[in-house]
Amino acid sequence: MIDIPTKPKAYSYLRFSTPEQQKGDSFRRQTQMAEDYASRKGLDLDDTFTFHDLGISAFRGDNLETGMLGYFLEAVRSGEVAAGSFLLVESLDRLSRQNARRALRTLEDIADRGITVVTLIDGREYSRDSLDKDPLDLFVSLLTFMRANEESATKARRLKEAWKGKRQKMADGVPLTAIVPAWLRLDQEAQAVVSIPERSAIVRRIFEETLAGTGQDSIAKRLNREGVKPWGRGKMWQRSYIAKILENPAVIGTYTPHTLEHIDGKRTRLPQEPVANYYPAAISEDLWNEAQALKAGVRSRSRGRHASAPVTNILAGLASCPICGSTMTRVHKGARSLPKYVCVRAKGGAGCTYRSVPVSLVEDAIVERLPERLRDAPAGQRDSELDREIETKRLELGALSDQIERLIDQAANAGGSAALGKAIRDRETEFEALRDTLADLEARQAAAAGQTVQARIAKVLATLEGEQRNAAEINQAMRFVFRKVTVEYRDGLLIFDWLHGGSMALPYALPTEGDEQ
Repeated sequence: MIDIPTKPKAYSYLRFSTPEQQKGDSFRRQTQMAEDYASRKGLDLDDTFTFHDLGISAFRGDNLETGMLGYFLEAVRSGEVAAGSFLLVESLDRLSRQNARRALRTLEDIADRGITVVTLIDGREYSRDSLDKDPLDLFVSLLTFMRANEESATKARRLKEAWKGKRQKMADGVPLTAIVPAWLRLDQEAQAVVSIPERSAIVRRIFEETLAGTGQDSIAKRLNREGVKPWGRGKMWQRSYIAKILENPAVIGTYTPHTLEHIDGKRTRLPQEPVANYYPAAISEDLWNEAQALKAGVRSRSRGRHASAPVTNILAGLASCPICGSTMTRVHKGARSLPKYVCVRAKGGAGCTYRSVPVSLVEDAIVERLPERLRDAPAGQRDSELDREIETKRLELGALSDQIERLIDQAANAGGSAALGKAIRDRETEFEALRDTLADLEARQAAAAGQTVQARIAKVLATLEGEQRNAAEINQAMRFVFRKVTVEYRDGLLIFDWLHGGSMALPYALPTEGDEQ
């Protein structure tokens, strides 16, 4: 029996960084070159494994980390691709366009596992022996990688400069991108972003209803009940979309451009200086600042079966127990008793001492004596520690923003990479969370600004001194000024904790031991 020698296996690796290359002649050319080489050299061109990175860039090593080149190496390590096989590529820059040191390491890693890399454009073979013994192979590979990396770096710089040019045109009113918030549109003829009046009116309504105490779920339900058509692909208004509108500075016309940078080996999307008045504003800055302050400093009203009930006491959600710090709730045991404040933990038998305080004593003190104290209230001071924390978060957000923009640029070149898409989504999730944190910090900072504090105090005074006092309006106004109000029954004091820091004491009664349950 005659043994027929087995032909060495050959595998073709094709890569394109843009979809245009795939649609053109590049795919056919690379495929034909591989078939011709295998035929000439007596190699068995494998058609079982498909090692094609279509629309994957090699500049950042994506084809090695998440693409089919990385899968090829895994197949070599596992033995699916046997040592002694050939990897056919059009040229070395198809393997890598990273810096020469990293690119050479990729080539050596493949060769060290017994695979011969063939560059079809010149027929040169790179194996473990050739790289060790032939200085010319090592020199040619190094020069090729250096040239490829420089070409890609130059392209990246040109793309970045092109985006810089677009950003500079923003100063002349030229839109940077056609992608705009849903209540706006790009007027192609005028090359300007314009408002969609009926949608901008809904934005204003969302903010106004929020400040009136309406929750995001309730706003969404109202819009759905009224048959207001949702924006985008959604079939109905959702609480999450209402929340996004309330957090988006585009409502006051602010746009934040981004750049992409590589930080510690990771692509990071970095926000640049926000551009004010880039969009037509849907609401005033005062309305925006009030909403952000409400988000930062106001605790949620009680939930449960009484969640939708009207506010009947002016310290709803603000009254705090002096012993355990829990909320104090208003209790009313019938027509013959007066409403009183009681610690919720004590009321529920959860461990705190039960003491009750007549609501009338507290509210009378607030109505009669708080206005005078508010007129002499401090305007608030800057918190240097908070300022430093905000600056840190802005830098982190900027880095993350640039990372995302770089990924987007790469995705545009790659033509729909699933791996890049996932990376972009992951970074955007991080970006949203970090942006929420920064918004909370900035709202706290805004709440501490002297002019803003005085404006909110003026609102409290207006509700307390109006001809028809309304508990809900007083409560809502106080939530913009105070974080909590401790009913210190042992000393007969109300301790008001300012949102912008510090506290103020107001007597409401003589010190008392309180009432037993």
